[in-house]
Amino acid sequence: MKKSVKLASIIIIIAMVTAYTVINARKPLKADIIEVKPQTVSQNIKEEGIVEAAQDCLIYSVISGKITNLAVKEGQYVSRGELLAQINTKYLEYQLAQLKAQRKSMEGQQEKSLQEINQQINQQQLAIEEINRKLEKSWGNYEKVRSLYEADAVSKTELDDAESAVKQLENELSQQRSRLELLQEQATSEIAVASEDNISRAKVGSSATRQYFQGQIEVLDAQIEQLEYQIENSRITAPIDGVVLELDAKPGMVVSPQAPLMKLMATSGYEINAYLLTEDVIYIREGMKVTLIQKRKDQDYKFGGIVRSIAPSAVEKVSALGLVERRVKVTIEPEGKLPELRPGYALDVEFQVLTQQNKLAVPKTCLFPYEDGDALWVIRDGKAQIQKVTKGMETDELVVIEEGLKPGDKIIKNPQLEGLKPGKKVRS
Repeated sequence: MKKSVKLASIIIIIAMVTAYTVINARKPLKADIIEVKPQTVSQNIKEEGIVEAAQDCLIYSVISGKITNLAVKEGQYVSRGELLAQINTKYLEYQLAQLKAQRKSMEGQQEKSLQEINQQINQQQLAIEEINRKLEKSWGNYEKVRSLYEADAVSKTELDDAESAVKQLENELSQQRSRLELLQEQATSEIAVASEDNISRAKVGSSATRQYFQGQIEVLDAQIEQLEYQIENSRITAPIDGVVLELDAKPGMVVSPQAPLMKLMATSGYEINAYLLTEDVIYIREGMKVTLIQKRKDQDYKFGGIVRSIAPSAVEKVSALGLVERRVKVTIEPEGKLPELRPGYALDVEFQVLTQQNKLAVPKTCLFPYEDGDALWVIRDGKAQIQKVTKGMETDELVVIEEGLKPGDKIIKNPQLEGLKPGKKVRS
């Protein structure tokens, strides 16, 4: 009797298990289902970009000297024209005073030289005037002696003496005029000849001497101008509105024109610089719109940007994995409403490089390997079926299906769903 009861119990349990199994086998499997529709699929490149000031500049001193006043400190905001540092100019001022004194002395020497030359010219003119008077008197005497000679009142010797006196004075006059002309050729800048026998006094000066003094004065003027420029620029001011960075200068330090004192970074206007792989940058064009992403704890903040420039050559960069890569610098100008940005901040820069419209695309996670290819679980007549597909363009999340699907097809999102097999009824 006990054996019969035990056997009956076993039979009942088997029947219940069988019934449960049959019921479960007929029960539809619950799954997340995606209806495939045509859509626009974009392939994006995402790289890290670093925020930098659109304008910055290194500050140098144009002169060597000691800093007597350092008017700023690291991190200080300054306005254009504001004093940054003052360089000691005592030595330059001494040099300037010395050069100005030399110039004044040179002008005096030039004036003295011109006065001496003018004096020589004046003396020569007076000598010629005196000879002219003597010559005129000698001509009068000659005419008188000749008249007496013709009247047999004087001898031929007296006539010859009178004529000789005239010729001697004419020769002397000719020599004096030649000397005057020589002086004028060597010394004249301006002269007026009133008549053959009357040379007016004029302001004259040696051309060669004048050129010499003028050249010396021009050299001194150039040196004076250079010193005045250096003294003027000993007061170093901010060329832009900005913040002081990399302050290397210290009060009392002796500086030279080759060493930067500090760096000024503009406080308005930023740019984002990203470095793209050479195989990716071929898709980038100036003027292209990009998406900038600032990561936050609550949610990422997205805003727009535009590619302003692409570097003409690649540079070597070391990746996070330590690999040396060839990358090209791309500069982006942010647009629209900007979040708080500061130089050195890191952003994600998303470039949309390829777009396909009216494509059937599914999440990559829906695919699974099948018969040396790829397949999806599709639902036809309420039952799961394996559908082989041909993949096309891929993005970070989606893959385009070129063959194997049609609009309106429903696919199972999780191909690893427990209990999923061909012919299994499926419901959402």
